[in-house]
Amino acid sequence: MKKTILLLAVSACFALTSKAQSTSPAPYCDASFDDQQGFPVDDHINSVSFGTLNNVTNAQFAAPHYVHYNNLTVANFNAGTTYKLKLNFEVAGGNGYGVWIDFNHNNAFEANEKVAGTTGMNFLPLGQGIADSANVTIPTTAIAGNTRMRVRIVEDDNHHMTTTDELPCNASTSTTDVMDWGETEDYTINIVSSTAINEVVASNTVSIFPNPITDLITIDSKNEINNYRILNLFGQVIKEGNLITNKSIDASDLS
Repeated sequence: MKKTILLLAVSACFALTSKAQSTSPAPYCDASFDDQQGFPVDDHINSVSFGTLNNVTNAQFAAPHYVHYNNLTVANFNAGTTYKLKLNFEVAGGNGYGVWIDFNHNNAFEANEKVAGTTGMNFLPLGQGIADSANVTIPTTAIAGNTRMRVRIVEDDNHHMTTTDELPCNASTSTTDVMDWGETEDYTINIVSSTAINEVVASNTVSIFPNPITDLITIDSKNEINNYRILNLFGQVIKEGNLITNKSIDASDLS
């Protein structure tokens, strides 16, 4: 009796949550603010919307105005796919902003990993509810798995009032180099490899569709397939069953 087993490495359908947001950027660089001139300025991020990630605060996080929102459901992003990034700000002074994604997972934000933001002297307009957006394409070369995204708004008389772009990190640990006013929000996102299913299809001479999957996965194979398993990126089985009488898998219960 044939017992051909199909292994589906579907890395797109698993999300992690943790209990509380963090005020430590480690292992990433410091991105806090010191209100150096002796008074706080309410330059902050009202909301971030990116794929299924949607975080609305409408307030500046407590001094030093840095937070890693690792208590949110981790949103999945497919490599090679373009997503709309929507941002909303409170702008009290000459502010610029930047968004970076650590595509190569080296715990740093390189210049080529800036996916949105102002450039040079292209300040955000003053006011409440200042909106901006960008189309962000996840590179096919991005490493799959959880990684960090940083959103940062900066007002600093000693830094931004030049023709330079916003930076993802503070210049140094010196109090004179720490940014004066603004807010930094970090998020954990999950990048899904565009080849995860295609590699399985090629190696098993089967057809799996649609790709990317929806609520129903259909499998067509020249060989008899008795069982299947769906795993997440951590190798954990999140769904399994048999295909003896039915060549479709109900995936509606997966994130």
